[in-house]
Amino acid sequence: MLELQLTSGESESFFHLTVTGQLESAYFPMGPDGSGLFCRYDIVAGPDWELVSGLQSAVTQSARTESDYRTVVFNMPIEFTMKSTNPYGWPQIIFSLYGANVWNVETNRGYARVHCPLSGSHSAERTLRAPLFIPKYANACSAVMSWISGVNPEMRDPKILADGSKHKGLSSETYGELVVKLCAISRGSTRMALDWGQAALVDDKF
Repeated sequence: MLELQLTSGESESFFHLTVTGQLESAYFPMGPDGSGLFCRYDIVAGPDWELVSGLQSAVTQSARTESDYRTVVFNMPIEFTMKSTNPYGWPQIIFSLYGANVWNVETNRGYARVHCPLSGSHSAERTLRAPLFIPKYANACSAVMSWISGVNPEMRDPKILADGSKHKGLSSETYGELVVKLCAISRGSTRMALDWGQAALVDDKF
C-alpha cells in the first residue's frame, strides 16, 4: 500500500490522490484506419489541484495491431499523485491517438478522455472503455480535402475536452475505443470530512 509523507499541518489542509494503472490497448471493430499508432496522454485537473509526483503527460511507443487485426496493445503505465483542497475539478486523463495514413503522413486518429475513479481505502483496479472520436470539418470543401489527403483535423489543445463548455458544438464521429485500467487511493480525505460513498457501496452488497 502506498504511503504519503505529509508535512506538519498539511494533513488538515490537503488530501492526496494517488492513481496507478495503465493504458492497455485500443480496439477498432474493423481494424485501425492507419499504422504505427502511438498515444499521448495529458492529466487535467481543477485550479486547486497540484501534481506532487509522476508525469503530467507522456507518449507511448509506436505499436501495430495484434493477430486479430482489431487490437493495438500499448501497455503504458500511468502513475501520479496529486493534492487538492477540495474535489472540484476532479482529475481527468485526455488521450490523443496518432498514426500514419496511406501516404505515410502522421495524422490524428482520435481523442478520448476518462475521469479518474473515485478513491477509497481498498479501491480495486477498474477497467474503463473510452470511445475514440475524430473531429470533422464543418464545411463540405474542407471535408472532401481531408478525405482525399487522409489527414484528419487536429485540436490545438486537446485539454479543452475536460471542459464541456469549451468544445460545445464540436463536429465529430466515433470509431473505436481505448481500454484503460486505473486504481485510485486517497489519503487525508476523512480528516477533511470528504466521503466518496465507498461505505454505502459496501453496505449495498450485503
